[in-house]
Amino acid sequence: MADGASDATPVIVARRLSPGSRALLAERGISWADDAGGLDLAAGPVLIRIPTPAAPPETTPVRFTAAAGAVAEHLLQRAATGETLVPPVADLAAAVGASPGAASRALTYFDTQGWTAPTGPRRGPTSRRDIVERGAMLDGWATWYASRQDDVVAAHALFRDPDTWLADVLAPAWPRGAWAVTGLVALQRRAPLTTATNPVDLYLDGGAFDHDLRDLLAAAELTPTDTGVRVRVVRADRYTVPLLGPAAGGASDDDVPLVSDVRLYGDLLRRGGVRADEYATYLREQRIGF
Repeated sequence: MADGASDATPVIVARRLSPGSRALLAERGISWADDAGGLDLAAGPVLIRIPTPAAPPETTPVRFTAAAGAVAEHLLQRAATGETLVPPVADLAAAVGASPGAASRALTYFDTQGWTAPTGPRRGPTSRRDIVERGAMLDGWATWYASRQDDVVAAHALFRDPDTWLADVLAPAWPRGAWAVTGLVALQRRAPLTTATNPVDLYLDGGAFDHDLRDLLAAAELTPTDTGVRVRVVRADRYTVPLLGPAAGGASDDDVPLVSDVRLYGDLLRRGGVRADEYATYLREQRIGF
């Protein structure tokens, strides 16, 4: 600047200037400009001041939550039966054990993703919302679901046929409505593809898992182990049990409850081993249909 014209106006230009730096420059009569568009320029009788715009507030990115995952799973299982109409918020919340507010926020998220959309008047008796992108919604839910962590206990048991053990040993010993079969055993019953059924994956209600697990394992002749695993008992969160019954797409065969096709799809991706994608794709083609 020393080599410039005598009437030149020095200007400090920076990507960002703190409030303290701007105040110091103002005290010394030095003009400045920043990358956000702020400007304080004094050149003879001309004074130009443009405040730096405030930074936009940070917002939490919209994403799946446990409640939104449960709502999506419920809607996807309905869609697998051909029903794409989204129930009223209160009914949807009751179906998955979520609050109406959580269910409403989930639907807003689905709308922003383009998976659901209002297809009639926004208010009144004829207003409705439908699932309009079933496949994309399943992809989004499955990606989120498969990345979640399990709370699981591995166990050993002496049995040759998982189906016989489930019907004759486990079903009489464990409380009805608090558990369900998923994984390879459920796949073999729903869409047989492979004879591999080891390990047997079971959901157990969170309350029973937390307080009664030792007694329930003993009643089913299961021994916790790190090797020779034949059974994996997975803790079901608060939203899982409402999604296990027949009304939610689950099924019961000879008193052995199975998870829904959509939950099974997610579980195969999550715990299906080296052939997880193959098993899940086969189930999706044979049973889910989108």
